[in-house]
Amino acid sequence: MKKGLEKVVANLSAKVLKSLARSTSASACYTGFYQPKEPKCLREK
Repeated sequence: MKKGLEKVVANLSAKVLKSLARSTSASACYTGFYQPKEPKCLREK
């Protein structure tokens, strides 16, 4: 029982952390309200 519960908790936490990582990697802020300006050298012309 204990090993099964540990496995469920590990899988659930991995899914939550992956989701959090993907949502924050797409924006500079967790909520996405702050978006810094793109540097001129990185802009496409």
